[in-house]
Amino acid sequence: MTDATRYQTRVEDGTFAVETDDGWLEVGAVADIVDLFGGEEYVIEYTDKQASVAWLDTDDDNTITVDVRETLETMSYTDDFVSNLASTPVDEETAEGYPKRTELYVSLMREILDSKGNPGE
Repeated sequence: MTDATRYQTRVEDGTFAVETDDGWLEVGAVADIVDLFGGEEYVIEYTDKQASVAWLDTDDDNTITVDVRETLETMSYTDDFVSNLASTPVDEETAEGYPKRTELYVSLMREILDSKGNPGE
């Protein structure tokens, strides 16, 4: 059985953080997260077959648009997700100039969002 603990998030002074058992873990600047997502909105694409299920409410073009900032403030995360972030430094940069932890967060979130659609990526 998996641990059902969910960790909350917060945005304070333009910095996004995830709750841990020991306090708050800085993930990075909201502006960097938005940049790494490619903008304020992230679009999930569905095939006609995927979009035909009754519980999925897509737009006319079989997409769902996710508000990145809203998602930051409303998502909660598992212990494994948070532990993965915690093991990655926030004070070291990637080749693109973003903190490694920030880039990892966006990569993991894109995987989560894309697993719900985006068959072409």
